[in-house]
Amino acid sequence: MRALIALAAITAIAGCVAAVPVGRPTGHTAPGTLGTCRVDLPRDWEERLSRTRTESGSHEEVVIVAANGDAGTTLVRTTRNRTTELVLRDRGKRQQVMAVKDDARLFGVEFDGRWVTFSTTSGSPDRTTTTYAWDARNDGAPVRIGSGGAVVHNGKASWSDGKGVHVYDLAKKKDKVVGQGRTPVFLGDAVIWVQDGRFRAEGALPDPLKSARPGDAVASDGRTVVWTQGDELHGWRPGWAEPRELAGIRKEPRTEGIVFPRVSGDFVSWQSESSYVTDVRSGATTHPADGAYWLEVHGGALTQQGWRVAAAAPLSELSPLPRC
Repeated sequence: MRALIALAAITAIAGCVAAVPVGRPTGHTAPGTLGTCRVDLPRDWEERLSRTRTESGSHEEVVIVAANGDAGTTLVRTTRNRTTELVLRDRGKRQQVMAVKDDARLFGVEFDGRWVTFSTTSGSPDRTTTTYAWDARNDGAPVRIGSGGAVVHNGKASWSDGKGVHVYDLAKKKDKVVGQGRTPVFLGDAVIWVQDGRFRAEGALPDPLKSARPGDAVASDGRTVVWTQGDELHGWRPGWAEPRELAGIRKEPRTEGIVFPRVSGDFVSWQSESSYVTDVRSGATTHPADGAYWLEVHGGALTQQGWRVAAAAPLSELSPLPRC
């Protein structure tokens, strides 16, 4: 059922979150709300993205939703003829993970290089959410693991629901609740989460995080954790004496704030009316002037999505952002 077929058979990828401006024509100017160091989008970034750009048809949309560490394997989402499909692409081959039809949604895709976690909602009025795990090494069916969107790292998944914060060993198929709170992420092989405006941890919480006041959004790549704090984006990684402010937005005019942060290596992508990418080494942020597309980091890739196009460039090939 999930036999591998040629990459040329891959059609467009879709199912964007509502915040992504799919459908905006090229030339739409991206609004800018950045209040900290801004630099122009490097030319080599644009060149590398252009080499892998895929265009979709008029009734299709394209979204690259996950990648492994070297960007050689990606997960893409396709919406076509009222069917949304999640597909793994690996070195010129294609493997279907799951497909949903009609008004059902497929979202929240995460990938640790082997294990994929994702969620679906039914097309019924109650919009029931189900979270699955899938092993890319085996040609098996996705397995239901919970009902809340999960993050995944080194073979373990974590999510929060009414019972608490779960840590699920995907190989052993064993689940445990480690505490109460929300938005769990992995830091190393341990899980941290937010409870009553503070970080909590499974085990010892690193001292620099004890004074943090995380807001609604937290993300981690296992090494670096980032979070919103008011109109600022903060981050910390082992070796830093204390958390750092990575970026900030202007307080006026009011916007949606900083949302959807994602971190991979030395780059953090986030959104505030449009998309931004911050280099944690220099504290500089770049912002594409063309509002027809979005930039996000996923695993080892910088991805582009938007007006009928998608692309992914390896982060390892991108130049660092210079200091202001």
